[in-house]
Amino acid sequence: MESELPPKEQLAAQAAEGRPITQSEASAIAHDESDMTRRGPLKGGPAATAQSLHDRQQNFYEAAGDVARKPSGEVTKEDAKRVQHFEARVLGHAPGKESMSAEVQSLADHNAQARHVEK
Repeated sequence: MESELPPKEQLAAQAAEGRPITQSEASAIAHDESDMTRRGPLKGGPAATAQSLHDRQQNFYEAAGDVARKPSGEVTKEDAKRVQHFEARVLGHAPGKESMSAEVQSLADHNAQARHVEK
């Protein structure tokens, strides 16, 4: 019966691939887990994993959105560091060269160089 719940590894892989885990999905997993255990979701179980990954994704989306709303010439290395932090939390490892973090870092480096040249 436990096979009806998604394995924690599958949830982590979904998040790392960029597939959002919605609040309704996390709630449905918690409901199913509670039905199975008759005591509620398990600490560290699939429901807790789904909720944690959902929250991490939301933090990343917020950080990336904050940067996206800034004029491109105002993106800083601090912005890049914040996006990288939250992207790494979603992925479970450091983001690669083709990541959102890398794009923000490149823009921040360009801006820092431009500010240095202006002085």
